[in-house]
Amino acid sequence: MSEQDQRVGNNYDRAAWFYEISAAVFSAGKIRASKKYAVSRLNPGGRVLILGVGSGEDAVMAAERGAQVTCIDLSQKMLEQVSKKLAATGLSAEVLCENAFHHQRLGFYDAVCAPYFLNIFLRKDMERMLLHAASLLKPGGAFLIADVAQAQGNIFERAFNIFYLKLAMVSFWMLGLVPLHRNYDYREVFPLAGLQVEHVRYFRFLRYGPVLFQTIVARKLAS
Repeated sequence: MSEQDQRVGNNYDRAAWFYEISAAVFSAGKIRASKKYAVSRLNPGGRVLILGVGSGEDAVMAAERGAQVTCIDLSQKMLEQVSKKLAATGLSAEVLCENAFHHQRLGFYDAVCAPYFLNIFLRKDMERMLLHAASLLKPGGAFLIADVAQAQGNIFERAFNIFYLKLAMVSFWMLGLVPLHRNYDYREVFPLAGLQVEHVRYFRFLRYGPVLFQTIVARKLAS
């Protein structure tokens, strides 16, 4: 593991104990809901890769659904939590502590999930990672992104989205977890990756508030 990878992994190690709890509180459960919706698109028995798995709530949901799960993360402590969650439920998954760029099972997976993962990169590296992740999919495979949503709605809803999500980004930036950047529209990169959007599910703040989170469901086109 490179020095940079080790540094990033150490930063996430320090955040492992509160990462999932803080996400649940911050989003009023909508981050988990967006991950759960992504998992609902998985087929039992399919090979599924979860990039930046964190403490693994979606890995457990995917294993419960009957998927053959592979988890990747740079944080060993995050992966320890994944393993504990799986063991507690009698489930199993392949758990890999490595840089996702180094994962080279091209065309191997039936689905690739990127849960709040692509937004930890600056634009150029985000595009590289999205293209790499898509290369790991079989033709026809599902590409599932649960992440923050771009601002939409009226001027007050858009302002709330920007303020709320940037406040979270600055907090994580101060912990060394993410760089500062604009929220991405990942669909702009899909044509280069051979991906086609099937649909997008949006999640609002509380019940009727502004859109803050999303799950993008896409499909890998046959070459």
